[in-house]
Amino acid sequence: MNATAPWLDNAVLVYGPRKAGTTLFQNLLDGTDALAVYPAELKLKYFVKSRPEGLLVDSYRARSRMAEVVSPHFSIERYRSLWQDNADGSLAELIRRDMAHVLAASDRRAEPKLWAAKEVGGRTDAILAEWRRLFPQGRVLFILRDPLMVTRAVLNDRRRKERELSIWQIARETIDPLRVVATAVRHLGDSGTFAIAYEDLVADTSATMRRVARFLGIPFEGVLTRPTLFGEPIVVRTASRAERDVFRSDEKWDDGLTPRERRIVSATTLLAGLAGLRVSYVELRRRLNA
Repeated sequence: MNATAPWLDNAVLVYGPRKAGTTLFQNLLDGTDALAVYPAELKLKYFVKSRPEGLLVDSYRARSRMAEVVSPHFSIERYRSLWQDNADGSLAELIRRDMAHVLAASDRRAEPKLWAAKEVGGRTDAILAEWRRLFPQGRVLFILRDPLMVTRAVLNDRRRKERELSIWQIARETIDPLRVVATAVRHLGDSGTFAIAYEDLVADTSATMRRVARFLGIPFEGVLTRPTLFGEPIVVRTASRAERDVFRSDEKWDDGLTPRERRIVSATTLLAGLAGLRVSYVELRRRLNA
């Protein structure tokens, strides 16, 4: 694959807070001839936060999660060999080269019209500004979720990993999804930006992905309703159930949380609202579906 091919300029950033369904969305976008999907998180947020010393390519590869990608349709050995020249470049050049290497190391041969990569969390405004600087023709796909459900998912994930969070860490995990949603709302009118709600994606995957395909200008295909990796049906890596189909949950935001966690989350949400970080998620979903 040519790292200067025109389709590499047609980049789509899939963005949302942690535990908002970004991996599910990424896997649903995979599998069509029109759209290629970078199979790991891009980690753009680290390069927005600070510019590393030394060769940028070394820092870029050190942040890569491609070693975690396992698929019979992808050769990690071939992918690594394509980086052996270790030539440096700008961040835009490295990202384009990386995506070209991914496709060259896969068994995909059709050249796509565009490609997508996901990014999670970080400084939302700065990440979006950097993406538009790197890819002037690029677009952004937000996936948003009820902030309280995001916080619940993060806290339960930490509990499964036997990590007890402090009051300040719980407060931060409560504020972060509120901040991302509030920031996303400010960008909804931007050209080249489209947003969906996680709740709508799992409730009616076909209708939601039809809207996404229309925004991207690609044909809607049935594969867009099933999670895949290099076109192969999979269980989403971050899913709470070992199911290949998209599923929804009727759990409430405080299910599984301890009384201490509920108190901290409730108090932090109240204080965040008083400080101006307030978004009616119900109204936002209506707006997204208008």
